[in-house]
Amino acid sequence: MSKNWSKVGWAALSAAITAAITYSIKAVVNHFSNKSNSNVQTEAAMVLEDHKLENAKELEEKKTEERKKRLEDEEEHRRKMNEIAEEQRRKHRESQQAAQEQVNGDSSLDTAPNLRSSASVFTRPSGFGPKVWLVDGYAKPGQITLVVAGGGVGKSTLLLQIAKAVANGERAEFLPDSCCASLKQDVVYYRIEDFPDELEGKYGKGKVFDGLNIQWVLPEDLGVNSLSAFLDHVKRLAHKLERDTLVCVDPATKLDGHSHEACIKGLEDAQKIAKANSVTLSFIVAAHVDEIKDWKHLTTENIKGGDKGVQQAGAVIALRKEGTPGDNHRFIQCLKAPKGHPAPFPEGVLVCKYVKTQLDNDNWYLHFEHVEIKPEKKALPKKPKTIKEDDKTEASNGVSNKTTDGPKKTKRTLTAEEKAEVVMLLEQKVKSPVIAKQFKISLRTVQRIAKEARA
Repeated sequence: MSKNWSKVGWAALSAAITAAITYSIKAVVNHFSNKSNSNVQTEAAMVLEDHKLENAKELEEKKTEERKKRLEDEEEHRRKMNEIAEEQRRKHRESQQAAQEQVNGDSSLDTAPNLRSSASVFTRPSGFGPKVWLVDGYAKPGQITLVVAGGGVGKSTLLLQIAKAVANGERAEFLPDSCCASLKQDVVYYRIEDFPDELEGKYGKGKVFDGLNIQWVLPEDLGVNSLSAFLDHVKRLAHKLERDTLVCVDPATKLDGHSHEACIKGLEDAQKIAKANSVTLSFIVAAHVDEIKDWKHLTTENIKGGDKGVQQAGAVIALRKEGTPGDNHRFIQCLKAPKGHPAPFPEGVLVCKYVKTQLDNDNWYLHFEHVEIKPEKKALPKKPKTIKEDDKTEASNGVSNKTTDGPKKTKRTLTAEEKAEVVMLLEQKVKSPVIAKQFKISLRTVQRIAKEARA
C-alpha cells in the first residue's frame, strides 16, 4: 500500500513540476514577445515622427522657395511698371512741350474765356439776352456726340437734363432704371439760342442747378455769334481747363457760318489742346436737322447717306416726336452708337414723356421721364411715297396719268346673315382664304369676324 502510494505521490509531484516548468516557460516567452511588440511599435512611431518632421521641413523649404519667387516676380513687375510709367511721363512731357510750342504763337489763348454761374444766368432780369458713360449707352467721355432734332422738339430740355445728370453724377430720368449713373464731371453750357423767359419758366430760375458745377456761356460772351468765334472761345477754354469737363452746345446750327464738318474739326482741335494738359474734353452738340442743307433722314440702316459732318461725329442721337403716342411724348433713337460699343437698346428706341416737377409754389422743372422701349420699326416715321418723273410732270400741268376707266372698287359690307354663315364655316374648320374668296372679302375681314365671334 505504501509502495503504491509512494508511486502515486511521485507521479503527481512529477506532473505538478512539469506543469509549473511549462507555465514558467510560457510566461517567459510571452513576456519577451510583448516586449518585442512594444519595441516594434515604438520604433514604428519614431520612424513615422521622423517622416513627419522631414515632410514638414520639405514643406517649409518649398514655401520659402515659393515666397522668394513671388517676391522676385513682384519686384520684376514693379520694375516693368515703373519703366512703363516713366515712358508715359516722358511722352506726356513731350506732348505738353509740343502743345505749348503750338500755342505760344497764339496770344489769345492766354485770355481766360468768360464763364457764368447758374445763379447769374437764372436770376437775370427779363428781357436780357440770353460712372465710364456720360449718358449710359449713348455718350462716352472724350467723344463728340451729336443730338439731331427738328425745331421745338425738345433739344434744350434734353441737353439741360444731361448737363444736370453729369454735374450731379446721377442717372438721367429719361433712361430706364437699369442704366448706370452718369460720370460726374464739370459742365460748361454754351447757350447759343438764349430765351431767358423760357429758362425761368421751365427750369425754376435755375433752382434745379443749385450747388452743381455748371458754368454758362451766352451769345454776348462770344462777341460775335459765329462759328469761328465759338471755336476760338472753346479752344481758349480747353487751354485753361484743369479737370475733365463736358461741354454742351445748344444748338451749334444757330452759329453764323456753321457747317458740321468745320465745327467737328474745330472741336477735335480743342480736345487735342485739353489732352496735352491731361484733361478729357467731351462734347454734346445739338443741331436742327432742318438747318443742315444736305441732311437726309437717318436711320441705323442708311446713316451713310446723311450729312458728312454727321458721319464724323463719335455718336449720333435723334430726338423725334413723329409717330409718338401723344404731343408730350418723344422718341430717343441711337442712329450711331459710340465706337466699340453696340447700340444701347438694339431691340428698339426709348419712349419718354414731358414731366413737370413742382419745385415750390412759383417754380417748376420740365424734364423727360422714361416710359418704355418700343420696337424701332413701330417708332420710325413713315417715308413719303415716291412719285415718278412722269407723274411729277403731269401733276404740274394739272393732268394725272392714272386711268379712271372701269368702276371704282367699293368696300364689301356683309349682312348679319352672311356674318353668321362666316362664323359657322369657321367653326367647321374651313380655311380663311376659302371663306374670303366665297364672300369676296379680305382675309383681314374674316379675321375680324372671327375675333368678334370669340369675344
